[in-house]
Amino acid sequence: MRLFFLSLLLIGALCGSGAEVGLETLPWTDAAWSWSQDGPVLPKINTNLSGKGKISIGGVRFERGICGHTGFSIVYRLDRTADSFSAMIGVDDERHPKDFGREADVRFAVLADRQEVFQRRMRLGEKPVPVHVDLRGKTQLELRGEYGKGGFLLQRVAWGNPVLRTSSPERLRTVLERNREKHMQNLAAQPVYPEAPAWKRIRISKINWNGFRNAYRIDNGRIIVTVVPECGGRIMEFAAVGKTSLLKQSVPPAKFRTVRGRSGDSAGGHFMRVQPSKGFHPNDPLLQHGPFRIEFPSEGEIRMSSMESALFQVIYEYRICIRPGVPELEVTNTLINTAPYERLLGVWSITRLDSSALKRVLLPPSDRRQREISRSGDSVSFSSDTAEGMELLVNFRPGTPRDFFEFRSRSAGTELEAEARNGDRLRIRYEGANRSPEGEAPIHLFFCDRFSEMESHGPTRLLKSGERISLSERWSQ
Repeated sequence: MRLFFLSLLLIGALCGSGAEVGLETLPWTDAAWSWSQDGPVLPKINTNLSGKGKISIGGVRFERGICGHTGFSIVYRLDRTADSFSAMIGVDDERHPKDFGREADVRFAVLADRQEVFQRRMRLGEKPVPVHVDLRGKTQLELRGEYGKGGFLLQRVAWGNPVLRTSSPERLRTVLERNREKHMQNLAAQPVYPEAPAWKRIRISKINWNGFRNAYRIDNGRIIVTVVPECGGRIMEFAAVGKTSLLKQSVPPAKFRTVRGRSGDSAGGHFMRVQPSKGFHPNDPLLQHGPFRIEFPSEGEIRMSSMESALFQVIYEYRICIRPGVPELEVTNTLINTAPYERLLGVWSITRLDSSALKRVLLPPSDRRQREISRSGDSVSFSSDTAEGMELLVNFRPGTPRDFFEFRSRSAGTELEAEARNGDRLRIRYEGANRSPEGEAPIHLFFCDRFSEMESHGPTRLLKSGERISLSERWSQ
């Protein structure tokens, strides 16, 4: 207990001048729903996870605080109105009647302007530990409670006495209220979707696709493509005429489509994520599944763009080109930095396929020393691994939900080819993928029973506000 009070004195000394405002009294810009024994919940204010008692960390009670469960995430768009953040952190002591086990751990992290500025792994029963973060000049604060290595049921994330220190409490509150309202407006935005343009050499029509009334199907006589701007600007179908699409076509439940944490991330089609990934997970459903705007700049060209993400301060843009009579699709994935500061950004391209339909994946050869493999089960296996290339056999059977296979490679080639059981194929060649020894691997595969992913990571570079970075690819069958 003496150590606890010394910690409080240390925080007070670090905070310096300025007024203290309890974080629990301020509106967050966005918060993720998380698991609980009583169903999905938003972070709790001044109570434990069940809402039936006070926050308690290692036997120390807190009248004020914020509590949740892993993956816990709250984002505050501060716009340089706060000087510092401080709190006492730890795993909440609460035990639910349905709980079992005695051990749990949580990785706490604090991000300022998407950079991790604090991290600490805490175990159940440990006394609270102080955290203090300098926020002078910072635009955004995120508090995370990331999954620990054990005791999932007991991974209750607690922030005791969380405080923002500021020279202008009223301005801080006004900015947070304004940014919360702007974020809610973006989540509720409904773009106006135009009729299909009158192209002369390529057929395009506006269709109803799986309940989305504003999808567009394009047919150039050789390939057929379906894009769904209402669902994250995704490509949901791609096939040669007379062939079948290998893309997974699942979508999140409509009422949870832009609610972070309320539905699992198993939607299909083609999309992207942000690099470096450590600063940007969990993902923003506005970018992943929200409605995108769509434009048709010229015949055969489609451009879809997201609303600005209040979480990541980026805009996603997809540019898709299909040419008359050419059996190939050009896809350019672009990130636009909307944050008022320079930062490292890059594109992580993902195309999700239907695991149950897959037979094999062919990929270029690589040095075994330049590979990373993790796996569970035998649903994916190497059939061949030679100087000419590699072949992975895919065979997910019913009752194998724990099976997965992940592969990363720094191969010189960046072309992947998936083959379905019926013989139909999908080839993707990534142009501009990361080829330097630094950063993520240019070839990345992931397989599980729910979906399989063909992925590539582009290079990252520092982007000033308003600058963009892209990763292009070419699809064929």
